[in-house]
Amino acid sequence: MSETINRLTDKVKLPEPPVNKELRQLIKEGKEIEAIRRARQEFGLSLVEGKQYIDQLKAK
Repeated sequence: MSETINRLTDKVKLPEPPVNKELRQLIKEGKEIEAIRRARQEFGLSLVEGKQYIDQLKAK
């Protein structure tokens, strides 16, 4: 799901979701589990999808 969103965002140049700033801050503070939890709440993701989403943010 995240991959599809990323591809669509790249094609139509949609702005990044505002919550990503908060998620990156949580990652920076070493609170990866909280970041996954927050991503799941915000986007309705499964645990696996939430982890993948956070991993993608860390890679950027």
